[in-house]
Amino acid sequence: MKKTALLFSILLLLNCTYLLAQTNPETPLYPNGIEKNPISHPNPETVVDSVINPLSLSHKNRVISNISIPTYQLFPASETNNKHIGVVILPGGGFTTNWVDKEGTDLAIWLSGQGINCMVVKYRTNRKDQKGEMIIPMDDYKGAVYQDVRAGILKMKELAKSLKIDSDKIGILGFSAGGWLSGNIAIKSTESKEPVNWKPAFVGLIYYGNTLSNIKKIDNLAALPPVFMAIARDDKKMPMKEIIPGLAAVAAEVNHSELHIYSQGDHGFGLGYDKGHSVSQWKDSFYSWLLDIYNK
Repeated sequence: MKKTALLFSILLLLNCTYLLAQTNPETPLYPNGIEKNPISHPNPETVVDSVINPLSLSHKNRVISNISIPTYQLFPASETNNKHIGVVILPGGGFTTNWVDKEGTDLAIWLSGQGINCMVVKYRTNRKDQKGEMIIPMDDYKGAVYQDVRAGILKMKELAKSLKIDSDKIGILGFSAGGWLSGNIAIKSTESKEPVNWKPAFVGLIYYGNTLSNIKKIDNLAALPPVFMAIARDDKKMPMKEIIPGLAAVAAEVNHSELHIYSQGDHGFGLGYDKGHSVSQWKDSFYSWLLDIYNK
């Protein structure tokens, strides 16, 4: 009897581990395709498996390049714990790759467990030549990825009823290059004259700040949605002296915004599994910030 119980426990543990390791199906962001897609690559989409942190919730660490067909993965909250909030997550990767798990599905799994509905967007990527220069002109590339983020927000709004999300509580969060996208989209959405509303309700910037370094030059700063900012003091790619003025201006002048500076973590800390005690708490602060905004 004891052996049977032990075997059952082992099988249950293995099954749970298997389920945790799964990532949800990818769905094309543009179901009808992209007419005259400006982003094409001579090689097919490539997936490289990076080192997996033992604490990773997805049990994966894929780095994807040569992306010309953007997709999304949904991570709904349970019916019994749905906070009716949606987050579109944009992984980083320097515009040439997408770190879809470390900076995407890991956070989505955690947040959905707290009752926050998530979508991870695998947006289109650029590529570099032998000199390290971007091959696809950045103006063309920016236009394409802006459309990907916009499409992600609109798709989340389209799915709001089925996911039981309040359509006015859908925001974006980006890591590094995804943070660059998030910051620019927040600014552009305030300038949009389109009849359809794709303005994010809130913005998360995780180890990114250059987009907002000249924030005071924006005519209507108050039009920005609330911004959550998290960065490590020892970030070698985002020097404190260069980005703090912009981030501090947002924290001071944009309603409900928060700025979190951690003593260690460097660039690319993800969920901060093993980067220090305080930096690993940023996701909890982000979650609590959402609850504060919406008085949950």
